[in-house]
Amino acid sequence: MVSAGSYILSAALLAVLVLSLGFSAVGLRKWLLPDWEGPPAHLVEAILGVAMLIWLSELLGVVNLLYGGTLVAAAILLAAAIAFGPRVLSRGEGGLVDSPVQTPPPPAPPAGGALDVARGGWCGFGGPPRGRFSDRRGGGSKSVTGPAAPGAMSIVAIAVVALVFAHWGLTVKDALGRGVFNFDSLWYHLPFAVEMAHSHSVTGSHYTETIFTNWFYPQNSELLHGVGILLTGRDTLSLFLNFGWLGMAFLAAWCIGRPYGKGPLTIVAAAVILECHTLVVREPGAAKNDLMAAALLLAAIAILVNSEWFLTRVAGGRGGFGRVSPLTPPSPARGPAAQMPSLAVAGLATGMAVGTKSTALAMAAALTLAIVVLAPAGRRWAAAGWWFAAAFAGGGYWYLRNLVVTGNPLPQLEHLGPISLPHPERLQEGRPDFSIVHYATDTGVWSKYFEPGLHQAFGALWPLVIAAAVAGGVTALLWGRTRVLRWMGAVALFGMLAYVFTPLSAAGAEGAPVGFGINIRYAIPALLAGLTLLPLAFGRSRISDVAAPSAGGGGGGGVRTGESANPPSPSDRTRGQGAWSLSVWVLLGVLLVALLATDRSDAALRDPDRLFGWLIAALLVLVPAALLFARRRGAPRSAIVAGFTGLAIAVVAIGYPVQRDYLRDRFLNTDAETSIPGMHLDSSYRWARGIHDARIGLVGTTAGFLGYGFYGTDLSNRVRYLGVKGPHGAFNAIPSCAQFRAAVNAADLDYLVTAPFLNFIEPGRPIASPEARWLRGEPAVTPVDRSGSVTVWKVLGRLDPSACGPANAPLREIPQQPTS
Repeated sequence: MVSAGSYILSAALLAVLVLSLGFSAVGLRKWLLPDWEGPPAHLVEAILGVAMLIWLSELLGVVNLLYGGTLVAAAILLAAAIAFGPRVLSRGEGGLVDSPVQTPPPPAPPAGGALDVARGGWCGFGGPPRGRFSDRRGGGSKSVTGPAAPGAMSIVAIAVVALVFAHWGLTVKDALGRGVFNFDSLWYHLPFAVEMAHSHSVTGSHYTETIFTNWFYPQNSELLHGVGILLTGRDTLSLFLNFGWLGMAFLAAWCIGRPYGKGPLTIVAAAVILECHTLVVREPGAAKNDLMAAALLLAAIAILVNSEWFLTRVAGGRGGFGRVSPLTPPSPARGPAAQMPSLAVAGLATGMAVGTKSTALAMAAALTLAIVVLAPAGRRWAAAGWWFAAAFAGGGYWYLRNLVVTGNPLPQLEHLGPISLPHPERLQEGRPDFSIVHYATDTGVWSKYFEPGLHQAFGALWPLVIAAAVAGGVTALLWGRTRVLRWMGAVALFGMLAYVFTPLSAAGAEGAPVGFGINIRYAIPALLAGLTLLPLAFGRSRISDVAAPSAGGGGGGGVRTGESANPPSPSDRTRGQGAWSLSVWVLLGVLLVALLATDRSDAALRDPDRLFGWLIAALLVLVPAALLFARRRGAPRSAIVAGFTGLAIAVVAIGYPVQRDYLRDRFLNTDAETSIPGMHLDSSYRWARGIHDARIGLVGTTAGFLGYGFYGTDLSNRVRYLGVKGPHGAFNAIPSCAQFRAAVNAADLDYLVTAPFLNFIEPGRPIASPEARWLRGEPAVTPVDRSGSVTVWKVLGRLDPSACGPANAPLREIPQQPTS
């Protein structure tokens, strides 16, 4: 359905956009954080690249210029500005350098036989090969003692990452065979994205139904999906976008363990959560945004943890925010824009998470408190200013828009204590929004709903997974080796505590929280952070070595709190390394058992679609890892560039037949057990496959909640739910026949879909909605597709509101969700 020429053009536009943003991100990172290198630098670059894409899209969308061509042109101009702007400014100020930044000479290496964590960590491809570590005092190397060489642990970590990608690939293969089937993606994630692409704007509100006010949700994720639709004209990229966030989550996990020489351990720990059923069945092959928010919060934690290492390395002082910290300004030679760069980037990642999901606000608030407390005396206002400015830049647009429309940046928050806040009044309600704490002592609910939900989410060992995440937060809080680490433990614990108070975490009728299992995803960011911190409590930390003062004794002193002033002898270091290796290998084994036993990862080895899953893993994990390893082993840079270029060409070549088959099969499956959306909408979805450039109206919330399929295969249809706007951004059901017919006329529709009211408590028993009855006897509409209680009508002309008769439906005919 897409010609080869159009596909190649779309791929070229996408490549130009990605390369331009990548160039800009690297240049900006080098200017802001010139001392950063290796995985943490790449993490910063990834955050900056995504942020610049969001900023450009928002700026263009505010003025209704969000087109594929204008976005690509803006990205190119931004890259040119970053390439030449600082150079021009420096020359204008009398500077004599051609580079954007004058960086100080490399610092003296720390003493004490530090492991080579500066360029990738001793356990990774960036570390010394074959289990050797550098002795910087003598210039030689020594073999690592212990049960096995550290390189083997890296191989295990990479294999785990590949396994998770392969398992996620199975869900993508399922979506490629029948279309996006995730409820929230069909409900609002993808409709929001398509509407941004259609309107070329980010200022409007797209109303998908009349029960929830999701048009006030933050929409960073939907904006990114909208960009993909703009560039390709299809939604194929949306099926794969969450692999990027999966990669960022693993990169952030590596960076958290990296200063301690435990990158592989933190990767495997994170995989226990990233591989859980809650994510595997919802994130890949869909437009869900839970992982995006979790990955960004974990990235913020990783940046703060690594800030201690890099600034300690530069200054030769002690770790921690008290002496050398991300809040300490770098040397004046780096320019005024780099006063608190790492803090700003962490704040940016946090703001982007809040701009993705409002449920990220709890952990964002905890991180904000941590920054204020950790800031050195006299710099708290400056720290807060930098943090809030960056955070607002990352996600503040959506909350500012809400404030303008409703007078409340978070319209879902109707009360603040006794104070009533401006909010849209709703005539219809969904299922009750109870929190978990509401059932804290209800043993019946725990046995019937909570325990089965947790078992499904995290497998038979779910108590171990939850306990390990809590233990990670507790151990980091109580025994973390730096103040930053202790506060990150507190952030993870606060996120877990906030989850049990989150509305809708136990959604459902009183005594029947059927939404608990689905909404466990609200806990993913906190559980991911807690479990990733857990390995740092085991074995000897290597940060004490890398944070030691330089040989000359400069810096902030050489003795860390609680450590001996006398350096360990070589024999002591060897014995300590052996014990350290044994403990971390034991922990690695426990984590692998938890991963395989709880997440059913063996599906990637036995599922009929396993070849596709491992193709994903090979293209996105194994081949890039092999190329990076070859580079570390001395392969020419040109060969590595050629390798990545060839990989990109292979991805594009494979993508064309994959997209062709996907568009051919999209929403065509009629199997009653697997068809989506179900609820008698399968037939109308198949009908919409052949409709193009039509105006389609929806009524009845079943059609509204699953409205995405009506956009058609080429996404050219204009779809809108019919309702009545009210104060503060409210959007409610139409209460009478005459008003309904007038609304159909005002919408100037080609087709109208009538459906029942969706029963959230018992989806198999929908509730009658009056719109189909209001069309009886109306000659201006004729049915063209009917399935159960869902009917597609062809609109032939204007409807007659006066023909409804005197018995126009009163307000009580607006269907409601049963309370039990």
